[in-house]
This record gives sequence, C-alpha cells and structure tokens, in this order.
Amino acid sequence: MTRKPIIGVTPDINDIGAPETEYLLRKNYADAVLSAGGLPIILPFAAACDLYLQEIDGLLVTGGMFDIDPQLYRQLARKDFVMKPERTAFEKALIEGARDRGMPILGICNGMQLLAVCLGGGLIQDIPSEVEGAFEHKPAQSASITHHNVEIVSRSRHLDLAPDALHSVNSVHHQSVLPADSYNVLAAASDSVIEALEAREGGFAVGVQWHPEYGASEIDDAVWRGFLAAAAQFSSNIR
Repeated sequence: MTRKPIIGVTPDINDIGAPETEYLLRKNYADAVLSAGGLPIILPFAAACDLYLQEIDGLLVTGGMFDIDPQLYRQLARKDFVMKPERTAFEKALIEGARDRGMPILGICNGMQLLAVCLGGGLIQDIPSEVEGAFEHKPAQSASITHHNVEIVSRSRHLDLAPDALHSVNSVHHQSVLPADSYNVLAAASDSVIEALEAREGGFAVGVQWHPEYGASEIDDAVWRGFLAAAAQFSSNIR
C-alpha cells in the first residue's frame, strides 16, 4: 500500500469566547487534503516545530479572521487590528523551518499573507483605504460562493495553470500582499490586488488568497493536486 503524504495543518485558537481554550479548524480543510490524497494532521501550538517537521511531508497554513503584526513586515499599524501573536509566531516558525527543508508549503488567505512576509514581502494593511478603485474583497456572503475573477498572470513552476485564464474565486480578506523580488505573482484581480503567489526559488511554496478548501472554483483542484504531488515527491525523497 502506497504511503499517503502527511500534511500538517495549522488550526486557529479561541482563548477568549470559550470556557476553556480550544483549537478550531473547519472540517473542509481536512476533507480537501483527504480528497486530494493526503493524510491531514492538526498541529497544536507548541515549541515543537522541528519535531513536527520531522514527521510531515507538507505544511498547510490555514486562513483566519485576524491580522499579522505590521512590525513583522517593517511597517507601523495604521489602524487597530485583531492580532493573534501566539498563532502567528508558531506558523512563522513552521514556515521558516519548512523552507529550510525544502518542504512544500501551501498558504491560504492569512496563510498566504504570512508566507509572503516570511519570504521578505509586505502587506497592504487595508484594501478599501489603500487601493484606489478596489472592489469589495470581503463580501457579506458565504465563502462557498465565488464572487470575483482572478487572472493567471504568470506561469507557475509547480501548478498546472493556463496563463491568461480567468477563474471565479471566493476570496474573503481586507488585506493583501505587496509585490516582492522573492516571489512571483501568479494571479491578480482586476483591481490589481494580488490573489496568488509562488516563491521564485526553492521547493513548492505557494499562497492563494481565496479558499480552495471549499471547492467552489474550477481552479481549486489544480491547487490541491499540485500541493499533494509536491508533498508525495518530498516524502519519497526523504523516507
């Protein structure tokens, strides 16, 4: 029996509204990994990043309704933000460790933004006030529904994406990634907001601003197939 690649999945944390601190992870993240041929393992926050990385074949950094501390990308906060420093520090350590090992990384939504920061990039702190002519990227509707198009603007090293193709996606965010020399922009919205990126060097390190775990877009399958193929290759090289 062929061994399935083990995918470490980062959860969110609720230490305010619950009677006891709890980890949170939407079921569709795990379902998407399983459907794509992987074995999802939730990674509790701990100073055990090296131990986790010894056991997994790919890292999935999930989304969340919070913001990354602007100091991490050399900016000062221009408004009040909801931040989760414990989660961000944990995920940052995982991303940096995975990059050192050449381990595949997929960042979704906030996970894409943190991946960009770890690669040396920065963020637009608030799309509505900083991007002239931007449309609403955080609509009041379910993420199971697509609501705007992205265009594939460059060829990926790892994903099977046709250049110049348009795809309808379900992004839900108020911040976005700035361009940087360390990654290529894979997809952008019509208002210039970056919607996908890929590290220019090293192994698979891809971020998507939308939520492929819902399977709402025809592009989502290519994202999962590419990620799991890279994780399977990584596993075969080290096991």
